[in-house]
Parts: sequence; structure tokens; C-alpha cells
Amino acid sequence: MSDRDYYPVTGRKSTGIVSHRLPIDELQNNYPHRWTLFVLGYAWINNTPIPFPGVPVEQPPLEDAISLMEIGGIHGKPYREWAGDPRTPTEAQADYNPNDKKDTNPVPSRFGGYCNKPLEVMLTTSRNKSRMLSLSEGPTWITAARLLRFPYWDWADPKVDTEPFPSVFYADELTIRATKGKTMEVPNPLSFYGSATSLGLHWRKQGTTSLHTTICGHGPSGVQTRTKEGNTDIDRVIRWDQFSNSLNESRQPDDTTAIGSLESVHGSIHSYVGHPDYAGFDPFFYFALWEWCYTDHWMNKGYTVGTTENSWTQQAGTYYQVYNERIVDEGEFGVLAPFRREDGTYWTNNDTRFLTSYAYPKYYTYKEFLGINVEVPPASKHAQQEARARIAKYYSVDPQRSARETNRVEIPVPGVGEISLPSNFTSIRGFRLFVILARLPEHAFGHSYDLRIYYKETKLVGNVSVFARPDNSPCKACAYRRTNTAVVRGVILIPPRIVNEIIVESGIDRSTNTMEITTELITRALTGKLLDVSGKLLASAKGGDNAEPVRDGESAAERVRPVEVSLVSSGVAEHVNDSKQPVYLFDWNSHKALFPSGWKAEDVDATQV
Repeated sequence: MSDRDYYPVTGRKSTGIVSHRLPIDELQNNYPHRWTLFVLGYAWINNTPIPFPGVPVEQPPLEDAISLMEIGGIHGKPYREWAGDPRTPTEAQADYNPNDKKDTNPVPSRFGGYCNKPLEVMLTTSRNKSRMLSLSEGPTWITAARLLRFPYWDWADPKVDTEPFPSVFYADELTIRATKGKTMEVPNPLSFYGSATSLGLHWRKQGTTSLHTTICGHGPSGVQTRTKEGNTDIDRVIRWDQFSNSLNESRQPDDTTAIGSLESVHGSIHSYVGHPDYAGFDPFFYFALWEWCYTDHWMNKGYTVGTTENSWTQQAGTYYQVYNERIVDEGEFGVLAPFRREDGTYWTNNDTRFLTSYAYPKYYTYKEFLGINVEVPPASKHAQQEARARIAKYYSVDPQRSARETNRVEIPVPGVGEISLPSNFTSIRGFRLFVILARLPEHAFGHSYDLRIYYKETKLVGNVSVFARPDNSPCKACAYRRTNTAVVRGVILIPPRIVNEIIVESGIDRSTNTMEITTELITRALTGKLLDVSGKLLASAKGGDNAEPVRDGESAAERVRPVEVSLVSSGVAEHVNDSKQPVYLFDWNSHKALFPSGWKAEDVDATQV
């Protein structure tokens, strides 16, 4: 870090331009020079540099602060302070308690929004390599380095449901561009972490099946539906909280909506990656529109219920977790330690917002998606609403199409006169969305786990992941939530085609169908499983009132049983004469518990009190 006592996070400021982050398959297939620089750069920060033929220049030394060991360690193991932001002895002692097992003085780690740190470090290295290569091949490599931004894998793309997991994450070797137009095979730095033994890490190096059904089987999110007309600032803050995290701090007991959170999907990715304390070392972790669609929805300084103002608290929320730091109230200007700007001040939550020209500069953007250019603010609320409708349909959440194309079964729905709807909206007759609401104890097993819901025993409907650090992890915020029995909230949308199939195959007289009959049929058709991240079955449950109760001595311990797994539903309204508008969900009703017969322990981990 030369004469500075911190390593500033500036993005690719030195390039002087904003450039696109690209899907990793597009980078690999269409931009061989950028792809080569990316692979060489990633190998370098991984401390496994790849010699390049024809370039007789030694690799530059790797500073501690910019190594993958240090960057990945910000998130968890090893429990020590990041070399890029060493604190003074006074700062390090600020909240140290020798009697608190969660304090790790004098070498605490900290966590913040660090996922783009490898981008800046690795790409700076790629720029250096490009200069070496340009000695023999002209400006091509320099241009490639200037345009290169960290790639991503779009796990939410519908094509992921049928295509295999990208081999770039597990192949032993990768093909890169050599000099004089040739190619060469090199060890794949993305498939494993080379210093695993020192941290007790054990990396996967095999392919896998599609993740799309598993991680995208969540219920409707705010980005997919129309919000209430005449939203106040209070409404927007609370909806932001509902969408942004799975603990949903601001949620009130009388709120019956079942809207999904981005955090829940993020947790599913984490569950696949593995152990939370060293997920940051997995190259997969770094490849992971809300803002454009909901410009005004933000955390602000806190939320208001009635006349009571409440501050966001990091121990209750999941905005960031800090090791051995004071537990303090946070909000839009809460700091993202340990990442500092050039002037030495910390990045804040507010700095991370938006990719427009007036936002804090980040020097990257994304290609246009469904007519949405995230660099340009939306022209109007109407444009935002139409964009939400396009996004929903792209990700297969299209109630209008489901209502038209299924062999539809009539389900009781209130008439327009019974419930107030936005102007020019009418309910879709005989159609409802059914959603499973799950509330799960965060630290039930002392590690991450999944709730998975199946139809006909084997067909996965969706999952809710609980991303939890182990009991011995020195995370003070985690310890606080563990002590206070934090509960993770998630939702799973039951596809309308499954609801329709359940009713049709039941053989009931559909002309006399009622909501009570419908919900009982749905619950009887579902089963639930709790699994750890390796896929080991921990506990199981059968749905419906007619399921045989779990016998004495076979029941899962109370501490691991879900707090709630219930069925809820909403009516769906559509715009009378504008099919480009998003649907409006209304008349949210709570129905019944899915698994009244109890949870059966399938592993010793589910029996320990």
C-alpha cells in the first residue's frame, strides 16, 4: 500500500470509462483477449500465477491487501483484520470483551459489500499484463484491458433451467488466447481455491445439475407486481425492507402479504457454495433491477409504524455483519467497513445506489435488458410499471397467461365491489396465486440448511434457504440473533399449473369447489424436507389434515422445527385496457398450516435439544 495506511476502493477509475459487465459465457466465447486477461488476473490474485509464453517479464509482487486470501477473508475465515484497512490499537479495542467468545481481538475480520473488490484488483493486474503483451501485438491487449469488467453468471436466466452448470466453474483447464493468434490450455483458477488446507476448505470440482428451479422457486417479489397507488414514504421503506432481506425487521403482525426477498435467493446461492465463513474464497461467489424499477424505495434512516420511528439495526437485519464491532443502528449512511474511498472515508450504503451518471461513480454498467438501460433514469412511473411487467413475464411469473392457458379450475375470488382495487383494474375471475409462507429458526442446526417443498413426493416446488454461521463463528451480530432466536422468513410460489393439476386430479365436483376444499387439496399434495447444504435429509413432514401424526420418539426437536409453514393466497387484478401494466395482487388471505401432523426427525442433528 506504499505510503498509505489503507487500500482505497475506486473501481476502474484509471480507465476513465464506464464499461459493461458481461455474462461469463459471453466473455469466454466472444472476447478472447478480455477473457485471457481475466483468467490471468484471477490466477495472479489467487497466488497461482500462470506463465505466459513469449512474454519474458516477471509477475509483479502480490500485495497482501489485494490477494484472494485477504479479500475472501473479509467475509469470514481466517478471522483477522483485512490488510487493506488496518486499524489503530484504540479502534481495534473499541468493543473488545475478553469474556465474550465472539470477540477475536487482536485480529477481527469485518464484512461489507466486497464482491467487486476482486474486480478492481484483478483488473489492475490484467492491465499490467496487457502492457506486456502489447509489446508484441500492438494496442489490442491495452484496449481489452480497458474494457474488461468482472463477469457474472446469470443464474436467474430461464435458460438455466435446461442448460448445465457452466463448466468454467469446475473444469480442470481453460482455453485462453496466446500470442500470434494461437490458443493455450491453462490450469483453471476458478474451479478451486489453492490454499484450502490452511483454512480447512474443501472445494468442489465437479459439475452439477441446474440450479434454476431450486433458487428461483420463490414467491412473487416487489419487482414483479404493482404496488399500492398513492404510496407514502413509509410504505416504500417497509416494502424495501420486505424485498431486501429475509428477517424483515419492519414486518407487523397484521401484515398478511407474502412477497419474496432478494436475500432469500442470495441465501440459496450461499447454500450451494457451502460454509458461510469461507464462501468468499469460492470464485462462484463473485458471479452472482430493483433500483431502476423502484427508484424511490430505499432504507432511508429507518421505518415508521404508526407514530413510532424505528432505526435499522444490523443485529436484527442482514444488511451487513461485522466481526468484533460495536452493535449500532445503521441506515442509508451506514458505513461499509472496511472499504474506504480515496479520501479515506468509508463507503456508505447510499454510495452503492444506482449506475446513472449522477450516482457515486462505479465505472461499470450492464447491457440493456428488456428495454431497460440502468445508466439512464426511468422517464416516468409508467415506464417503470411497464418494465416490471416485462421482467415478471421474462422470469415466468405471468398470472394472466396462466389464467388463459391452463385447463382452468374456478377458485373463489371476491368481486370487484367487495375489495378496493386501483382505478382501471379488475380481478381475474376464478384465479388466485397460492404461496407458501415459511418462518424458520436461523440457528436451528448451527449451520446453513434448506426447507424444500415437493409435489407428489419428488417434484420440487421451491425452497427457502437459511444462511447461518456455525455457533463457533466469531460474529457478534450472529451471536445476538442466535441468543434472541432470530427467525428467517421466505416464500415459495406454487405454480398455477400445479394448483390446477391438483384440483383436476382430485376428481371433485368442481362446480361446488370452495376455498376450504381447494386449500385442503393443495396441502395434502405437498411434502416438506429439511436438508443440510450437502443434501443430507434432517427432517421430513407430510401435508394435510389427514396425514398420520408423527409418533412419539420420532419427532424432530422443537428447536429445529419450522416456526411456521403455511398456505396463503391472493387475488390477481389486471389493467382493463393496458396489457403492458403489471398485475396487482390483493385480498391476501392466510389459510392453514401445511404440516399439522408434525416433523419427523430423519437424522440425529434433528433430535438434539
